[in-house]
Amino acid sequence: MARGWELVDGGVTRVDDLVLKPARPWTATVHLLLRHLRDVGVEQVPEPVGIRDGVQALRWIPGDCGPEAWRHQRDEAGVRSAGALLRRVHDATEGFEAPEGAEWAVRPTPGATVVTHGDPGPWNFVWRDGEAVALLDWEYASPAPALDDVAYAVDTFAPFRSDEEAQEGYGFDGPPDRLARLRSFSEAYGLGGTAGLVDRVVERQNATITRITDLAEHGHEPWASWVRAGYLDELRGRVRWTREHRHLVE
Repeated sequence: MARGWELVDGGVTRVDDLVLKPARPWTATVHLLLRHLRDVGVEQVPEPVGIRDGVQALRWIPGDCGPEAWRHQRDEAGVRSAGALLRRVHDATEGFEAPEGAEWAVRPTPGATVVTHGDPGPWNFVWRDGEAVALLDWEYASPAPALDDVAYAVDTFAPFRSDEEAQEGYGFDGPPDRLARLRSFSEAYGLGGTAGLVDRVVERQNATITRITDLAEHGHEPWASWVRAGYLDELRGRVRWTREHRHLVE
């Protein structure tokens, strides 16, 4: 049993089998979504336990995530497992009905039938033996086109980064075969092809800049600190890289 819901230094804290995180204005909506997913048989998302005194609790899922994720996704089998899992989660969100007045971190897209994760990079998947087995950290969840998530995911799984960054930051032994990895994720997700996907990646990269700017302007952390530290310049650089190197993924 947990000893209490107290965050260490205000950040993510694990206590026994619970993961404790700061509660946000949209946390109640996210917990409703996670309960819906688990109720319809998708156990590959965290079980929400509750919200208390500004702290949310979720059930811990064993496996590797965060910095430990990179080694699991270097081969195409790992890429495919993530694509298939994202599609399963998307399909299961279609029956979710948020209550009137529900808050989301990201403004919903009118008419969207899917609730996107919003941040499906390798670090937010739980990995075991090279396979993506769960999807964590639903802070950015919001009704939006499913391709928004697919574009974000292939941006990081391909990755749309320089060879130097891919090797030093993402753990690749050499230049990644970006086109093969993009195709693997897309096929596993169930797309009929990759036509137009690079344009969607650029759109999604720009949307990330807008999203972080909006959250920072409303005073939410850690986004406000990211902006002060100059993170938006790094994100703008990624947009430029994608536009200049799209021939590597088309």
